[in-house]
Amino acid sequence: MKNKLILLLTVFCLTSIFSNAQEKPLKLKGVIMENDYHEKITWIKSKPIPLDEKDFTVSTYDVSYIQLYFGLYMKDGKQQITPIHIVNSYNQTKWIFFDEISYLLGSRKEVRAGKGISFKLYDKDTNTNVDGRVTEKSDVLINDEIKKFIKYIIEKPVTRMEIRYKNNRESKVFDLKVNKGTKLLKKHFTTFINAYNQVVDKLKVGYKF
Repeated sequence: MKNKLILLLTVFCLTSIFSNAQEKPLKLKGVIMENDYHEKITWIKSKPIPLDEKDFTVSTYDVSYIQLYFGLYMKDGKQQITPIHIVNSYNQTKWIFFDEISYLLGSRKEVRAGKGISFKLYDKDTNTNVDGRVTEKSDVLINDEIKKFIKYIIEKPVTRMEIRYKNNRESKVFDLKVNKGTKLLKKHFTTFINAYNQVVDKLKVGYKF
């Protein structure tokens, strides 16, 4: 628990990723930083964004959530950056073994009129676990479709959102109405992408989102 509280601090100074000690440290607000000293990489993550309704006594990692992250490491004396990943964690009472996720955005009226906007993600290699509840997790690089999804969340007004976890092999689905719609996603996606762009600008690596 102590380690979780440390990780959830909202400001981190990335002093370890600068070779010049006189370089002013880069401060990133509202994100999580994890140093993997074995693999010599620093992971920078959005806070996990809960999709279910919960109170402060329940960890976000114990409910369904979405999270974005990327990594920083050195190679041949040069700073490198990994592509952005998106994590979708399904935490419910029944197995789905999903291989597809569909994000549906729009008011109830828009959706019923066929005017909802949808984005899809496919992953045939999800991780599964049972610890009181069923957990299935997808962790993939973002593609053009998911990049459009992230931009849509950031740029458009807050709206209603549903997520469908689908098992195409067995024609099974689980539909989840996202608590507070896109409000929390918009907040944390924006914070994360701002941090990512700051790193790209400061370190001259990769391309801005």
